[in-house]
Amino acid sequence: MIDQKIDNIRQLASRNGLVIRGGFLLVADDEVGEIEAGISAKSMLLFGNAGSSLWEVFSNSGEYQDSKQDPLDRWSERVGNSMAKELGGKAFFPFGDPPYQPFISWAKRSEGLESSRLGMLIHGQYGLWHAYRFGIAFSEDMQRFLEEKDDSSDICAACVEQPCLSRCPVTAFGEGEYDVEACYRYIKEAADNSCMDQGCAARRACPEGSDFLYRKVHAQFHMSQFLSSMKVRFDD
Repeated sequence: MIDQKIDNIRQLASRNGLVIRGGFLLVADDEVGEIEAGISAKSMLLFGNAGSSLWEVFSNSGEYQDSKQDPLDRWSERVGNSMAKELGGKAFFPFGDPPYQPFISWAKRSEGLESSRLGMLIHGQYGLWHAYRFGIAFSEDMQRFLEEKDDSSDICAACVEQPCLSRCPVTAFGEGEYDVEACYRYIKEAADNSCMDQGCAARRACPEGSDFLYRKVHAQFHMSQFLSSMKVRFDD
């Protein structure tokens, strides 16, 4: 029975261009509640993209093509809730209204990741080219997904040159902080910059996970979304 469900989970994830990003056994402090009345949640599995794995599915979706705000979040919510319903679980998302879910700590529990010098979580295989789109809580013990974790904690410490910190054209990363406004102003005002065309230069400078570098159109999508969200913050 559990083997069949695991196969279903893998198939549904793959169908949507998603990767199972590990998981963990839930404890009382996680406060995820019940799957439904009388049915306790025992495990959490996280789902996301590795490189541009989701791009073909997402870019052909109604959310991407309807020109409304937050297309990727809306797509993730629809897909996550649909998968959870089909699998008998409960979906959780790293966006939306409070109470906010602790996805960074969940990710670290799932895959043993640590924060990179740029602040993003760095993965032993994917480098900085990955993301978490949603989690699904299950009533079953999904121990099979919880056995292997990538030990990524020493990746940045072992990188002598750390080119990510020096490649940013406006030195937005330094002293453990991110100057988001300087980043925004540069991307918005520079007539010709590789960040807008290919994705963040500092992120691209990281030597890890180069095989999972986002496709150009995928990177451009994220930069345009960044510009839209920062415009509301700094200009409106």
